Amino acid sequence: MASRDFKFSTQIQEKQAYEVFIKNHDKLITEQFYFQQRWLVNAYERFKDFDKYLILCYLLNKVFKAYNEHLKVYNFDEFYSYESFEIQKINIISLSKDLLISKETARRKLIELEKEGVLKKNKKNILINRKGQEFQKPTISITNLSRLISYFSEGLSYEKVLKSRIPNSDIEKKIKANFTQCWQYFFDWQLPLLIRWKKLFNDLESWVIWGNCVYNQNLVMNKTFKENLAPETLNDTFIDRLNNFGTQGLNAMTISELTGIPRPTVLRKLNILVKNKFLIKDEKNLYLIFGGSKTSSKKSEYEKIYKEVDLIRKDNSINLVHMMTKLLNVVIL
Repeated sequence: MASRDFKFSTQIQEKQAYEVFIKNHDKLITEQFYFQQRWLVNAYERFKDFDKYLILCYLLNKVFKAYNEHLKVYNFDEFYSYESFEIQKINIISLSKDLLISKETARRKLIELEKEGVLKKNKKNILINRKGQEFQKPTISITNLSRLISYFSEGLSYEKVLKSRIPNSDIEKKIKANFTQCWQYFFDWQLPLLIRWKKLFNDLESWVIWGNCVYNQNLVMNKTFKENLAPETLNDTFIDRLNNFGTQGLNAMTISELTGIPRPTVLRKLNILVKNKFLIKDEKNLYLIFGGSKTSSKKSEYEKIYKEVDLIRKDNSINLVHMMTKLLNVVIL
């Protein structure tokens, strides 16, 4: 059977992809929020500790990068069939700097991972055991990411960049067939995203709590737009629209149930988020981002945080498009 020609002309160009993303911003950002919320819930469920999970993903990504540099690609089943695999020597200083974790905390987390059987030292070598692989095994995440990318391909097909929408199942099969390559692209998007938010919020638990308020207000805003005439949904005005039309907040109990984070921790983090102007608590004890539509007179108090959040959001959107474009090119080429 003749092999299929490799045609560079069929590649999706990132500039085209970003233009399509902007035109379909609200639909795609809702799908991204859904993916992100599910991924973070699963991550927290594994260790009850975001930093520990972050360290494991960081170490795995170094392995995937090494594989790709040596043109070695493992599919999903191959990779997870090994009892263990070697990782590069851990540099505590680099890990601490890259993940915004103190050196003392990084050492303690690594010791905990070793005690839990996730990492194993064998003379000078460090191994990730099967338990560590199972903790990180992204079966559900691949399905959810494929759904997001399939929605993106629908926008690309509407703009004639692709012939038609690529089904979720086709994308999922390709990611699994080229797993170590594709999941490096995923980690190269996800890890910097988490670090940006961690730098702003000081810890990932606070960001996850805040992010669930954002996701809820986005769903409320979408419902409002379906029932009424939607305003022009431009990327640059997203935070404004979210603040003005996402008028329903969440209570502490619901946030705890959505995130899996214990309610006392949620309450403590919520108090800090309100104090630092990331959230307000309304008269119903529901939490909303910034000031909400009813506190527009206080907008100046929230202006600094508002701008910082929007800059990170825009950077993350550019990187999201970069990752989806690379994965789609794996699928179509």
